[in-house]
Amino acid sequence: MKVYGQKTIEVVVDRCCDICGTSVMVVDSNGVKLEEVGELTANWGFGSKMDGITHHLDMCESCFQVALSALKGHRRCIVMFDDEQDLPDEKFGQQPVGG
Repeated sequence: MKVYGQKTIEVVVDRCCDICGTSVMVVDSNGVKLEEVGELTANWGFGSKMDGITHHLDMCESCFQVALSALKGHRRCIVMFDDEQDLPDEKFGQQPVGG
């Protein structure tokens, strides 16, 4: 026998960039909402100066590009005079497809 009843559940109706506040939800051609979001996450563990602290930022594509550019610049400064390390290129931070 099936017993029917109503359940109330919470679902994500929007997700916003933590930097600029714009929505990271886009609607596809079928009217389905999809998340186009970049995430920056860190979980600091035992021995770290930030032990027990967790960071999480959701970013729109524009703000993610700004953060990525800043990190590329920082990497460039660190390895500029180190012949054993490569300067960041256009694929900086990208993982191979399927990896």
